[in-house]
Amino acid sequence: MESSRVHYFKPSDINGLELLSCRDVDYCFPPHLHDAYCIWLNTCGGEHYVHRGNSNILQPESFGIIAPGEVHSNWACENKSRELLTFYLAPQQLQNIAAQSADKTTLNVEFRTSDHIDHESLQNLVNLNQLLCNSSSALERQSVFLDVIAQLASRFGTPAAQEMAVGAEPSRISRIIDLFHARLEEDLHLEELAGIADCTPYHLIRFFKKAVGLTPHAYLIQLRLEKARQLLNAGHSIVDTALETGFTDQSHLTRHFKTKFGIPPGHYRRQILNTH
Repeated sequence: MESSRVHYFKPSDINGLELLSCRDVDYCFPPHLHDAYCIWLNTCGGEHYVHRGNSNILQPESFGIIAPGEVHSNWACENKSRELLTFYLAPQQLQNIAAQSADKTTLNVEFRTSDHIDHESLQNLVNLNQLLCNSSSALERQSVFLDVIAQLASRFGTPAAQEMAVGAEPSRISRIIDLFHARLEEDLHLEELAGIADCTPYHLIRFFKKAVGLTPHAYLIQLRLEKARQLLNAGHSIVDTALETGFTDQSHLTRHFKTKFGIPPGHYRRQILNTH
């Protein structure tokens, strides 16, 4: 029987949303990133986390938001109990809901990486998690979801910043990341990346890790794992997913996937496809 101490869930009637529940006090999420906003809380205690080299504690009376692409790691403060709840919200879904709530066609809004003490919002998130997992009414699930995210957008959303590359290194990093997305499944060479960034391989590794918190190879693995998650969500087999995301075989994908998500890809696929 599969353990349910790390469990993923995707409401089939709500686009751009996935949920995580983790009760495993011993599991540490290593440095990783997501392509969605992580809205997270631990109702049973605090969560240590590291972001951009700074170590903090997400207190049990607060919730946090981590922006897409931001490298972070986290683990439970206590070894007695843990109820880590995370909403993975697609950026486009935030844009859509913010625009609807403001009676506009479009609205360029984003969440910044931060912790928030807001007891009403915290309780709303806890209630939303329970409702999405347990309510048999699609109308109820969708309505409450819209209300909660619209409230978060009004309280914590900010106008999206215009992307701006100031100096050489941010521009170099953008070029490398764009290349990763375009050639995700390829076996890239460090010399090629250094040539694109117009620097030595040694300098590339140093400034890339300083800027994003991971080496180029580790960052590429994270992008591949996010793509693998999307393919498994769509019902692809583990073997096909591994081949389509640049992993050498199923065992190679499984090893990295379990490290990041806390469960093997087969368990994740069964959990995520068993939806309302």
